[in-house]
Amino acid sequence: MEEPLKEYEEKKLNSFHIKTMLIAGAGQIVDGYDLTAAALVTTSLMAYFGSSLLTLSTYLFASIISGNIVGALIFGYLAKHGRKRFYGVDAALMTLGALLQAFVSSPSQLVFLRFLLGLGIGADYVLSPLVAAEYSNRKDRGKMLGISGGVMWNLGALVSAVVTLTLGYFLPSDILWRAVLALGSVPAISVIIARRRYPETPHYLLFIKRDLKELGERYNVRTFLENVKRVSGISLSVLLLAALSWYLYDIGAYSGVFFGPSVIAQKLGINGVLFELIILAAFSVPWNFVSAMTNDRLGRRKLQAIGFVGMGLTTLLFAFLLGKVSAIVTLLVYGISSIFNSLGPGTIVGFWGVELFPAEIRGVTQGITVLGGRLGVLTTTFLFPILLADFGIFATMITLGVIAIGAAGVSMMLPEPARVSLSKIEVSGLSALREVKAQSEEATK
Repeated sequence: MEEPLKEYEEKKLNSFHIKTMLIAGAGQIVDGYDLTAAALVTTSLMAYFGSSLLTLSTYLFASIISGNIVGALIFGYLAKHGRKRFYGVDAALMTLGALLQAFVSSPSQLVFLRFLLGLGIGADYVLSPLVAAEYSNRKDRGKMLGISGGVMWNLGALVSAVVTLTLGYFLPSDILWRAVLALGSVPAISVIIARRRYPETPHYLLFIKRDLKELGERYNVRTFLENVKRVSGISLSVLLLAALSWYLYDIGAYSGVFFGPSVIAQKLGINGVLFELIILAAFSVPWNFVSAMTNDRLGRRKLQAIGFVGMGLTTLLFAFLLGKVSAIVTLLVYGISSIFNSLGPGTIVGFWGVELFPAEIRGVTQGITVLGGRLGVLTTTFLFPILLADFGIFATMITLGVIAIGAAGVSMMLPEPARVSLSKIEVSGLSALREVKAQSEEATK
C-alpha cells in the first residue's frame, strides 16, 4: 500500500481543516506579536532599565531565543510520545511568560520570563506545523501550513504595532511596555482548552501508536497495519540544508524585526511604530497570504528561492539608496524586500522539517530546523549591533543582501514536497518526491 492514509489525505478542504489552521496559528500570533512588540517598546525599556541597545537586545531577544531552542529540542523529542499530549502545554507556557512580564522589576526577572515565553514558543514551532501538516489533506497542506505559520506570524506583528500605537496615546512610557508585552498572552490563553481537546493526528495513530481502532473511530479510515511498510533512515544532507536555509533566513529577517523600528525607521525619519505598521499592513501580510494560496501549485522550493533572490537584490539596492533619495522611495524599496520575504521564505521556510521526514522522527527533524533558525536569530542579536557600530548601516545591508542570495542556492538543493502525501513519504521516503517530479515532467512533455 503506497499511501496508507490516502482515504484521509484526499478529502477536500473542510471546516475541520480551517479550525485547525486557526488554532495552530495562535502560537505564531504570539511569537510575531511578542518579538515585534519588544522591538517597538525598546526605547521605553532602555529608559526604564538604563541599558544600551546591545545590552537590552540581550535581555529581550537572546533570552527568548534561547528558550526557543530548548523548547524546540525538548518538545521535538517528546512529540513521538503523542502530539495531543503536549498540544496545549506550549500555549500554557506562552501565557505565563507573556502575562507575567507586566510585573517585572529587574532585568533578571525579565530574562527569566522571556526564557519561559521562548520555551513555549519553541515548543509551538514544532507542534503547530506538525499537527497542521498531519491533519491536512494532500492538496491543501501548503495552504494550512502557510496560513497557520507565516500569515499568522505577521498578523501578530501587525496587531502588536496597532496595540502599541493605540496604547501609546493613553499610557505613560513606564506602563506602556508592561501592557504591550503582557497582552501577548491573549491569543495563547484563547486556545489552551481547544488544543487539549483536539484528537490525536491520523499519522500518529497509524505510524507510531499503531491504533487502527481509534483511527477508524476518529477519522473513519480503514487500513491494514501489516501492509504498511515504513521507510528506514533519513537524508541527513537534506535535514542540514533545511536547517541551513532557516538559519540564513533568520539572520536577515530578524535584523529587520529587531532593529527596523529603532534603527532603519530613524534613518528614514519615520516613527518606529508607524514604520512597522506600514511595512506589515501594506507589504508583508498580503503577500504571506499570496504565498499560502499558491505554494501548493507553484512549489515550495521555487517560491522560497525567488523570495531569497528578491530579498537579496532589494536589500543591496536599499543600501545604495539610503540617504540619497527621498524617504518614500527608500521605504518603498524596503517594502518590496518585505514582499519577497513574505512570498518566499517568510511563509515557507518552516515547512521542510515536517514535510520531508517520517512521522516517528518528524518532531525531532522539525526541532532541528527550528534550532537552525534560532541560531540565525542569535547571530543577528549579537552581530547586527556590532556591524552597525563598527561598519555602519551600508556595510550591514550589503552583508545581509549577499547572505539572502546565497540562501536561494541552498533552497534549490531541497526536494519538492508540494502535493505529495505525507503517507507516501512515510512508506517510500524521498524517492516518493523524485517519482512525483518525474511524473510531472513527463506530463508536461
